[in-house]
Amino acid sequence: MRPMSRLVLLVTVALAAAASAGCGSSRPATVRVDGRIGRFRIDVTTEAQLVASAGKPDRVEDDFAPLRKRPVGHTLYYRCGRRCETAYSIARATGRLSDFETSSPDFVTERGSHVGMRAAEAARREGKKLAPGCGTGPYIDLRLDRHHTVTLAAWGGKVREIIYLGPHSVYYEGLC
Repeated sequence: MRPMSRLVLLVTVALAAAASAGCGSSRPATVRVDGRIGRFRIDVTTEAQLVASAGKPDRVEDDFAPLRKRPVGHTLYYRCGRRCETAYSIARATGRLSDFETSSPDFVTERGSHVGMRAAEAARREGKKLAPGCGTGPYIDLRLDRHHTVTLAAWGGKVREIIYLGPHSVYYEGLC
């Protein structure tokens, strides 16, 4: 094989692998209320596994709670386009994925709701109602119990984010 042909082949393979690995993938990742987010899982996936699969994050920020001097965890941020970001938080206590938030349409719920769709349509698909919440809203709560919050956040009549806060969330206030 000629050197130029080999280079073209390597670039093509690398681009195909990158396209299938994250944002821009042809198949959206499913966010499930049981803690599965695509190939990741709340309280199971380690930071090393996440980075090995999603790649190096665009930025990492420590997460703090009141009265604590040390961070309770940190969040890995991945840009997925203009005004598009996906964040994975790692709890210090467990060293595992604790929370997830995305404004990317490349993630869908089990019933097909996604960022960018009309909030009323998402509520219908999910069999839930749009409900007020603290902060921006309204919300479509897919799971809301003592240890899990799975929510579609909407404003301007559209779903803007999918949020999953797990049992070891680094967000001490939840969505407030």
